[in-house]
Amino acid sequence: MAARTRRSDRLAADQKLIDGVKQYLAQSPSLTVDGQSMTPTAIVAYLQGRIDAAKAVSGAEAAFQAALKGERDTRTKSSTTRSALVRLFVGMFLSSPDTLAVFGLSAPKVGTKTVDVKAKAALKSKATREARHTMGKNQKAAIKGSLPVASNGAPVASPATPPKV
Repeated sequence: MAARTRRSDRLAADQKLIDGVKQYLAQSPSLTVDGQSMTPTAIVAYLQGRIDAAKAVSGAEAAFQAALKGERDTRTKSSTTRSALVRLFVGMFLSSPDTLAVFGLSAPKVGTKTVDVKAKAALKSKATREARHTMGKNQKAAIKGSLPVASNGAPVASPATPPKV
């Protein structure tokens, strides 16, 4: 047998050993196995114990997976409420770091920007707006499109657009 076999393969192999012992060795008085004397009934009980232990692990794994899924679902459903509670507690006890520590929380750190950083950000924002030719809502409302005109003065029909797949 390979060093790493699946549990289902080990179960099947042990069950086949049991079947073989029952079929061919049931009438034997005892066998010496690994230096100890064992009856066919003891061999079957030994192998059945291995099978029962493996089945217990399978059942425990299934229960664990079900419990894990339940815990994940509960966390997903309750995450917004928990976040609201954290914000509420921080708001209530913002000036009491000792009380927040009891809840396992700390006061939020306030970032401070210097005047120089704010001025650079404003210049960069203005340069980006000019580079992208972005406009405000009122500027966009003033712009209207026009249809291309053919040489005879009639508007040109736009080609049909294919349906999106």
